[in-house]
Amino acid sequence: MNKLMEYVRRIEDALGEKIEDAEIVSESNNIVIKFVRNRKVYYAKFYKNRGTHVDNEVMLYNCIPEEGKKYLKLLNYSNFDLAEEEKFAIFEEVKGKTLAEIAEKEGISEKLAEKVANSMWDYFNIISKVKTEKYGNLSGSLEGQYDDFLKYLYEYQFPTTETLFLNSKTRRFSSIPYLLLERNAELLDERYSCLTPIDSNFKNIMIDENGDVKIIDPGAVISAPLSMGMGEFVAHSYGTKVYDKFIERMQASNEEIKRLSIYGILSSTNIMAFLVRNSIGDINLSRPFGNNNTFFELIGRHLKIINESGNLMKRKEENDLEK
Repeated sequence: MNKLMEYVRRIEDALGEKIEDAEIVSESNNIVIKFVRNRKVYYAKFYKNRGTHVDNEVMLYNCIPEEGKKYLKLLNYSNFDLAEEEKFAIFEEVKGKTLAEIAEKEGISEKLAEKVANSMWDYFNIISKVKTEKYGNLSGSLEGQYDDFLKYLYEYQFPTTETLFLNSKTRRFSSIPYLLLERNAELLDERYSCLTPIDSNFKNIMIDENGDVKIIDPGAVISAPLSMGMGEFVAHSYGTKVYDKFIERMQASNEEIKRLSIYGILSSTNIMAFLVRNSIGDINLSRPFGNNNTFFELIGRHLKIINESGNLMKRKEENDLEK
């Protein structure tokens, strides 16, 4: 029996009926099978977790407050009570376009940017209601591995800094993560944790046929302060109308913008390291999905924001002392 037929058998056993037109559409982090059942398209995801983070998609479905499920695909079946290697879930197809597709082909309108920004703000705040224990990556439970958030951040940068340093094109960025952590430890150490999404890129955000925002691959979640997840979103959206609307909706202070920019840089350097490690594209030209700015350019702009924010905060402190 070939690999596809084995997956088809397991899907049919779970559903108790035959499926049609099955095909493997992804074999990267997980195995994803697209199939037709009663004239509707579905996707079965077999969780192999070969990526940096464990895919906690079904755990998210089980614990997110009800009002947050409107942003997720419809879960039809999961068997997470089985052994690790047997776990899979089935989702209905979401018809629409990703934000990356819209940005590349049509451009993001002011109206759409505002809708996405408001929806992401709402989603972040809903998911943050799920409280977690400790900090770090999650693996099917709401408890991370680190008692100290700064230690988690520090160790999380090890492979990134090494990869960037060993590549001549990215070496100049290799010291930035630890310099930021050293100089901003107090700002980042918020001393609370919650369920935090960390892969909110434009390819994972879809506008469905009804014009609603859907998060189509939401399983990358960690235990951390919410600002880390928002900073990841900033890393992908900075320089676009979506970022402007998000900051406007957030009513962010200079301190909050600085914190988001730091996380934006950490996210960008992590993505760059992943691209270098896997020899994906020309790192000089690499950019977030649906964003016209390269990672190199975005890091430079975030650094400028951080420096300007520091000066603004310093001037504010001086003014306060003069009063």
